[in-house]
Amino acid sequence: MIEEAISHARAARAQRLALLCEWLRIPSVSMEPAYAGPMAEAAAWLRDHLARLGLSRAEVVPTAGHPIVYAEWLGAGPAAPTLLIYGHYDVQPADPLDQWRTPPFEPTIMGDDLFARGASDDKGQLFALVCAVESWLAAGGPPCNVKLLVEGEEEVSSANLAPFVHAERERLACDAVLIADSAMLTPQLPLVLVGVRGNCYLDLEVRGPATDLHSGTYGGAVENPLNVLVRLLARLQGDDRSVLVPGFYDDVRELGPEERFLLAAAPITEAQVLALTGAPALAGEAGYGLVERLTARPTLEIHGLIGGYTGPGKKTIIPAAARAKVGMRLVPDQNPHTIAERVAAFLHANCPPTVTLRVEALGDSWPALVDVGHPAVRATEPAFKAAFGAAPVFMRGGGSLPIVRDLQEALGAPAVLIGFGLPDDNLHAPNEKLHLPNFHCGVEMAIHYMAQLARERQSIV
Repeated sequence: MIEEAISHARAARAQRLALLCEWLRIPSVSMEPAYAGPMAEAAAWLRDHLARLGLSRAEVVPTAGHPIVYAEWLGAGPAAPTLLIYGHYDVQPADPLDQWRTPPFEPTIMGDDLFARGASDDKGQLFALVCAVESWLAAGGPPCNVKLLVEGEEEVSSANLAPFVHAERERLACDAVLIADSAMLTPQLPLVLVGVRGNCYLDLEVRGPATDLHSGTYGGAVENPLNVLVRLLARLQGDDRSVLVPGFYDDVRELGPEERFLLAAAPITEAQVLALTGAPALAGEAGYGLVERLTARPTLEIHGLIGGYTGPGKKTIIPAAARAKVGMRLVPDQNPHTIAERVAAFLHANCPPTVTLRVEALGDSWPALVDVGHPAVRATEPAFKAAFGAAPVFMRGGGSLPIVRDLQEALGAPAVLIGFGLPDDNLHAPNEKLHLPNFHCGVEMAIHYMAQLARERQSIV
């Protein structure tokens, strides 16, 4: 039957690519309220597609924010393992629009790449898993039971999915959670993540005078909020790139011997990172190797700085206010709420009485680790070998998947973190793309993975 499923997948490539492009045209931007309509449309599109494939209970589940899509196929029976496929249909804003070579919501194929917002993160990768389910259905049915859980708020920290997961444990009960939302190391070298970093995102605002002031009249007597904000931001990080907030590193779990071995074996070089980023030189926390800095150490980044006059020419003002966006990637066992409190306390302690400071947490997620030895995780090896011709590398990822910790805790099942994207897919940036050979091989990898999961039923169920 697996040969029939693979044959169907190859014969249906053009049709499925057209369907993916149809879905990508819907601008499902969760971050901006103006896109509430397209968000609902994208959820309904997926529900209708899953229902047409023959999955039961295909529904759009309302939340306090954007809806969840759920569907299932339980035809393999109670003795077979159950696979929960997770993904998200929401995408990042397309700004800055003038840097896109093609319209972000008009999918365009150039060579072997499909350009569109959401092509890689995560509509395209999720759709590869959906296509694998479709191929199995065309061949008589998957060898394991399949459930799909697709949210619309991953890009805004999954606030409404976590309560749903904990409340719906029985509905979502499974033996493994398969997530395709990351990148391979190269088109020929797959990667399985054994952990993700958490995230803590803060919005800072410093306010001074009631309105912008003439700097010649009041400069030297009235505090400049932008000056204060810059000084506060500078105090957050030392010259060695370490975070200077007291207690920031208190809960960081040290790496064990097995993880250090995996990190040392990771085929990632400084030359590769320089080539991918275009940076003149690499930086990072002193005392740690490149891969450890990329995946297993916490970070602090200033994502945006707003204040004063930035138009053409000069305008000599003391701005009334200045704002900054600050984000931190966190590692086990850092608590994002505790980190937010410690950073806020440090900023308030260093803020002069000549201005007022507001610190607001805009979102957070917990770091998570995966049991690399679990049979459901190891089942990725033969599946990747069959589809891509190479075994995967196992290592932590530097990004965040907010729901991983909740899924593992609520369902008692391992998260299997794979991806068919590439490091140069421009996630969250202009000209996001998906490498189509990876997409097609990804469909076949997922087909093989479901077969391997069924073979491992004795050690998984």
